[in-house]
Amino acid sequence: MQMVIPTKGRADIIGKMSLRLFPDATLCVGDDEVDQYSRHTKNLLVHPAALVGMGPLRQWILDNVADPCVVMIDDDISVCYSQVGFHKRRIEDPAEVQAIVERLGHLAQDIGDCVFGFAQSARPMAYANFSPFSLDTWVGTVAGMNGRSLSYDTRLMLRGEDIDLTLQALLHHRFVLAECRYYFAHAMFKLKGGNAVNRSSERHRAETEYMLKKWRGHLVSRETKGGADRLVVRVKRK
Repeated sequence: MQMVIPTKGRADIIGKMSLRLFPDATLCVGDDEVDQYSRHTKNLLVHPAALVGMGPLRQWILDNVADPCVVMIDDDISVCYSQVGFHKRRIEDPAEVQAIVERLGHLAQDIGDCVFGFAQSARPMAYANFSPFSLDTWVGTVAGMNGRSLSYDTRLMLRGEDIDLTLQALLHHRFVLAECRYYFAHAMFKLKGGNAVNRSSERHRAETEYMLKKWRGHLVSRETKGGADRLVVRVKRK
């Protein structure tokens, strides 16, 4: 199992974020940032700086990592939470965090699951004790793939590449494995660097429309209280 953290423009904070929780992970960085990131680790996977966008980058990682099981970890994770109980429990010990991910990866391999990951909800009350796993929800932030039967949609530069991959898995393999007992808190859209340089409202809207058209009724857009659109997967599996 190879854990990879794609990162860009965040060499000054990566040691306080995801690399703190996953110190043995490989950082996937552009060839123009090797010097900055090598101060933190020698485990680097270097891609051409001209490679931009989340879909193309994630597919490049799959094409250039030999291990059949690849776990991709967002670079802006601050802490892991246990959702079990009425109050969230912080988990910051790297050994425990890595064990949580490895156990899920091994379970996914044992049951023949292609795509696996963790809950996207940060609210403990959203967790149901009688349903610790979900088979029909999208996974991201910390997400893994067994084998190479699926490919990322390289047209998705800004968002939705993980949702698209989940829907591919639901279509071709009939289920995904989402561990709902744990949640990885991350600073989505709040930090400098990353994919922010490629982001624009026009491109964001275009990619959303492309996703909705591609997956039709199996993916819907809902507006949040803050006015942002949230993509919701509608594929039921038991």
